[in-house]
Amino acid sequence: MIGFWVVNLLIPGEPDKCIINTASGGWRLEKYADYLKSKHAIYNGQCAHTYAIENDISMDDGATACDSSFEEMTPLLLGASYLTGLSVTVKQSLPYSDISIIQPSDHWPRERGMGKGNPCVTNQCEFIESLEKFVSTWPSVARREKILILVHHWLDALGCWSFEDFYLSATTLLQIIAATEKDITGSSNLSYFQAIQSASVRVGITSLNRDFKDMRNNLIHEGKLIGGRFTGRDLEACSIVAADVMNWFDEYLHAVMNLGPVKRKRFSKGDFMSLNAYSL
Repeated sequence: MIGFWVVNLLIPGEPDKCIINTASGGWRLEKYADYLKSKHAIYNGQCAHTYAIENDISMDDGATACDSSFEEMTPLLLGASYLTGLSVTVKQSLPYSDISIIQPSDHWPRERGMGKGNPCVTNQCEFIESLEKFVSTWPSVARREKILILVHHWLDALGCWSFEDFYLSATTLLQIIAATEKDITGSSNLSYFQAIQSASVRVGITSLNRDFKDMRNNLIHEGKLIGGRFTGRDLEACSIVAADVMNWFDEYLHAVMNLGPVKRKRFSKGDFMSLNAYSL
């Protein structure tokens, strides 16, 4: 058996146990004994163990089988982080695991407090179904669509310390997607805005208007959110653009990772109105 303590995983519905079926046979999640204490700590911006995760694969099945099972931890952790809006990770093996972690993989989210999270799923069943799809789609899609770096930058955006910091990370997501679109279509002459429009058409979602680009350009070239071609006048206008960008990203990732329709529209302008915006 291989198993690990999972940090910061809060599943909607808070199941005591659940199974995530994968190519390696499936992973069992079981609540940590002090789950309620851990949950309270996470709500207060700390990090804590919430679940144990186990797979029946062992060294008796051979090193190759163990390695294949262990490789699923990256999409499991990134998928769980994305679905819950928390930095879900592993830093310690269970005492009886056949694989021991000396140092967590650089590909896994780093341990950091992000409060209660902001899930895009509404219950345990949606979480399990979406995570299973994320893991099964990973081998064929992750490299082409740069999912590893996208989820990490997305977590950086959520863990921001100012509106400006958030928006640079958020629009970096779009820059990466734009570069991916040029590679996939072979259209190297697409502008940033055209590439996002093309990506929207390719995956079948509604495109963003020009505000996301105009606000980004002003921030990069002038060092402030408002001005230039962006017609917004205040924090509320900026927050509307921010919510549109993050909700568009949810639709994009759901499409390319075969997660189906977005179960819960995750962001509104109110999620960004309280951010410190030092350039306004």
